This record gives sequence, C-alpha cells and structure tokens, in this order.
Amino acid sequence: MTAGSNLAKELLRIGKSWPPDILRPRLQYGNYLVALAQSKQLEKRLTPGLVRSQQLLLENSLKEKYALSDKTLHPASYPDKYSKLVGLLEEAVATNEASQDAKSKGFWAKLLRR
Repeated sequence: MTAGSNLAKELLRIGKSWPPDILRPRLQYGNYLVALAQSKQLEKRLTPGLVRSQQLLLENSLKEKYALSDKTLHPASYPDKYSKLVGLLEEAVATNEASQDAKSKGFWAKLLRR
C-alpha cells in the first residue's frame, strides 16, 4: 500500500464522517472530500498536511485554539446579533425539515393535512 492510498483512505473516512450542511443540502463538503479521496488522478497530490487540516476542522480543535472573545461574540453596536442569527438558523432548519416531510407525503395526505 502506498502512502497516497493511506492518505486517500483517511480522507475518505473524514469525508464520510463530515456533518451535513442542513442549510445547503445539495452542496455538501463531505461529498467533495469523498470525491477527492476516490479520484485516482488526484491521489498522488494528497499530502499529509491536507489530510491533517481536514481532521483538525472536523474535530473543531481550531475553534478551541482560536476562541472568539466575548467582545467579538457580543459587539457593542448589536449585542444580540449572533444569538438572533442562531435562532434564525434553527428556525430555517425546522422549516426545511417540515417542508421535507411535506414533500415525502402523498397528495391526499397533504390535502387532508395528515
């Protein structure tokens, strides 16, 4: 087994375990990593640094190393900005999940609201 194939296997594992983007379901970064790992042409160009950087992103270790200050999270001009943004994102996710449920139901279930 070559070093490139070991890196490809590791990148494939990272790509498969990448959390889905619920706001953009058609555009998934994990799918990109899987395709990159499975590409025979690009396998030679994979580097340990690339694979390690994706692992660090997946583990959120950079978030812990470079933590945002309270001043950044609560700007003086609009202290509730990010908490409201998170609320809006959660609301969008709930709406998206509800519309996905509605799409999976048949015509009569929608008509009868079941």
